[in-house]
Amino acid sequence: MLRINLPPTGPIRVTSADFVKYRLPLPSKGVKARGKNDTVLVFDNEDEAVVYADQLEEIVTNVSKNSPLRSMLRDMVTAIRNDDTIRNYLEYSSIYTWVKNRVRSIRMAIKPSASFMKN
Repeated sequence: MLRINLPPTGPIRVTSADFVKYRLPLPSKGVKARGKNDTVLVFDNEDEAVVYADQLEEIVTNVSKNSPLRSMLRDMVTAIRNDDTIRNYLEYSSIYTWVKNRVRSIRMAIKPSASFMKN
């Protein structure tokens, strides 16, 4: 289980009531309050957190620039993207994808095609 803290960065603190008020999508495992100042987003894994941050970014594009919701959403996305676990996940998953694609292209270069073998 992955927990991401939403520290109060702006004048308005994000609470679980804000998710209901603004009809925001909830993380897979919900939202929990920790003390008076922190709210925690709970996810099953890193992939769900990244997908959730992408969803929030899509919502930001539809919110007016002067709305307090816009800054609240940006703070949530920033908190998710700046989490060390998420950063490591993105770094290693993209390296893994790059290596996998390179190995596939090297195999194609080494292994001649069937039409080449007939000639």
